[in-house]
Amino acid sequence: MESHDFAWAAGFFDGEGWANRSGRGVQSRINQAGPDGIPEVLTKFRQIVGVGRIKGPVIVDGKQPLYYWEATSRSDLIDVVERIGPWLCAVKRAEFERTLDGPLPAQVWPGSMSEELAWAGGFFDGEGSTYLEKHRTHAGYLVPRLYVPQVAEVGIAAELQRLKAALGGLGAISGLRRGKGKSKPYRRWRVSAPVDVHLGLHLLWPFIGHVKRTQAQCVLHVIDSQPDLPRGNPAFGVAGARYCLRGHDKWNARIRPFKGRGKNEEDPLTHFRQCMTCVREYARARRNKKRRP
Repeated sequence: MESHDFAWAAGFFDGEGWANRSGRGVQSRINQAGPDGIPEVLTKFRQIVGVGRIKGPVIVDGKQPLYYWEATSRSDLIDVVERIGPWLCAVKRAEFERTLDGPLPAQVWPGSMSEELAWAGGFFDGEGSTYLEKHRTHAGYLVPRLYVPQVAEVGIAAELQRLKAALGGLGAISGLRRGKGKSKPYRRWRVSAPVDVHLGLHLLWPFIGHVKRTQAQCVLHVIDSQPDLPRGNPAFGVAGARYCLRGHDKWNARIRPFKGRGKNEEDPLTHFRQCMTCVREYARARRNKKRRP
């Protein structure tokens, strides 16, 4: 096995795996739904670590069949940490250390760029998704999203920070969000701009499995078949200067309906003269000021 394989397996375990003590001794497990039989990612993980067994399916009404990889002996868990321990993030490293009552092999990440991308591919195989959302202002137009959630009751999850760094800073990590029902609070990493979604998938592609690739291909097919959104507002050419006083190019502001408020309603040409970039920056500054303690 290559270091990239171990890095991928560590990323997959960081996303889906856990280890702890049980009544019988020690245990480590990874759950994965598989509507078409044993998920290939579980088989791949088992081949990389070389130990454990894949079990299932577990059938529950209203849910997809559940399969899981499981290791239940101390010697098997030691084999696992010798292979993937150096690439694991802090949370799962700590779980193994508590379970085995001993330190793990020295941490090697951040490793090479390709190793970090392999880790990111494994993490995305476990937790990530590619999907479509309706555009906020253009009816009938869809926009792509890369999305990875991670439980984070305090601070920003190191896994999300590592994922973002591995992809060259792509995407944004949200603030703390409330989970539904009894779910724990979480943060999410998300990529929204179509060009960034294409780049993110290009970087992840060599390291993600068939399921995530098929999902991404369906999304990209829809996005690439849509016409480009129009840019610029032709009305700016006759109702005001092209550049605002701060140097922003008003002609390249995205077209969207104007809703006047207060004095804006008195002058029908105000929205032609406005610089939408200035408006957004002003609104963002006001929001950030309110958030400060």
